Amino acid sequence: MAERKREIQVKFWVTPEEKKMIRKKMILSKTANMGAYLRKMAIDGIIVNTDTTYLR
Repeated sequence: MAERKREIQVKFWVTPEEKKMIRKKMILSKTANMGAYLRKMAIDGIIVNTDTTYLR
């Protein structure tokens, strides 16, 4: 098994309503991975999406 890049696990508790809110914001930010989304929000506080479909 490959070594993990991140070796420290962080856990926290949320209510069902908070989880729904997190999921909605994940969808809006077009982030599929909850860990990546939460890490990004914890470190930077914002996620900026740019529409690059016109570049394809």
